[in-house]
Amino acid sequence: MDDKQLKTQKHNSNVLSPTMMFKKMKLKFSKAWISFLRLPLPLDIYKEVLVNLHQAVIPHLSNPIMLCDFLTRSYDIGGVVSIMALSSLFLLMTQHGLEYPNFYEKLYALLVPSIFMAKHRAKFFQLLDSCLKSPLLPAYLAAAFAKKLSRLALSVPPSGALVIIALIHNLLRRHPSINCLVHREIGDETRKSYLKAEETVDNAGDVAHTEMSDNKPGVDHFNNEQYNPIKSNAMRSSLWEIDTLRHHYCPPVSRFGLSLENDLTVRAKTTEVNIQDFSSGSYATIFGDEIRRRVKQVPLAFYKATPTSLFSESDFTGWSFKYNDGEGNFTENDDKIITCTCEEDDISAKRQRIES
Repeated sequence: MDDKQLKTQKHNSNVLSPTMMFKKMKLKFSKAWISFLRLPLPLDIYKEVLVNLHQAVIPHLSNPIMLCDFLTRSYDIGGVVSIMALSSLFLLMTQHGLEYPNFYEKLYALLVPSIFMAKHRAKFFQLLDSCLKSPLLPAYLAAAFAKKLSRLALSVPPSGALVIIALIHNLLRRHPSINCLVHREIGDETRKSYLKAEETVDNAGDVAHTEMSDNKPGVDHFNNEQYNPIKSNAMRSSLWEIDTLRHHYCPPVSRFGLSLENDLTVRAKTTEVNIQDFSSGSYATIFGDEIRRRVKQVPLAFYKATPTSLFSESDFTGWSFKYNDGEGNFTENDDKIITCTCEEDDISAKRQRIES
C-alpha cells in the first residue's frame, strides 16, 4: 500500500457519515435549548417559547423528555401560561411516553369563563377534545368535564356555548356510561327517602335536615367550586343546563342544542362533531353565518292601515290610545285619553287622564 492510499484511508476515517453528523447536530441543538430555558426569561419571551415549542423545538431534540420539568412547571402556573404549555405537554404524553398523574385535574381547573375569551382558545378546545377522546377515560372523569362545561354554558358568549355543545356531544357519544346525565328522573326510592326525612325532622334535628337536603327533588349535587373532578359529585347530577340552551336568545345555539336530544349511544347513526368548526367562533362569525344562511320562511306582518299606537284598545278596557299628529291635535275625543309627547332636546313622557 503506497502513501497515496494511506492518506485517502485516513481522510475517509476522519469524515463523519451523514447519520453521525445529524446526531451530533441534534445533541448540540438540545444542549443549546436546555441552556436557554434555564435562563430567567422575560414574560413575553417565555410565552413566545411556549407557543412555538411543540412545533419548532421538540421534533428536533435528541431526547424530548428532558423538557418535562420545564413544561410541568409551566402547566402548574395556571391561566394563559397553562394553555400555552398544554400543546407541548400533550405531545410528550402521547408520543414520548410521559406520565403526568395530575394532568386531568389541572386540565379541569382550566375550565373557567375567561378561557372562552382567551387568544389561544381555539387550540385549547381542540386539545381538550383530544384529551377526552380515550375510551379508557373513567366515567366519573368524563361526567365531571361534561357537567363543568354545561355549567359554563350559562355564563359564556354564544360562540362559547356552541363549543360547549360540541364538546358534550362528543363526550356523550364516546362514553355511553354518562348518558344517564342527559335526562334523569327523580326515582321512587329518592322520593320515599325525601318524605321519610321530612317526617323525622323534629326527632333527629340537624341529621334529618342534612338527609332531607341531600335527597330533596331538584337539588343539584354537583359542586361547581370543587377543583378535584373526583369530588365534584358529577355522576349524581344531570345536564339540566343544556336544556336551558334550547331557549337561548341566539338561534344557532338553540338549534345546535337540539342535537343532544338524539340517542348518541347508537354510534352507527351518529358522528363526532369537528371542534375546529366552532373553536374560533365569535359574535362576528355567528353574525356572518346567519347573514349567509338561506331562510325558507320569513315572519311577516301585514296591516290594513298603519298602526297609530303600540297597544290596541281591547288590551286595556276603558282606556284609549290616541295619536298626536304633531300639531297638538288628537284624532278622537273620548272619555279617557292617554297622551305621550316627545321633544327633541328633552324627551319626556306624560300621561294625562281626563275624566268626563
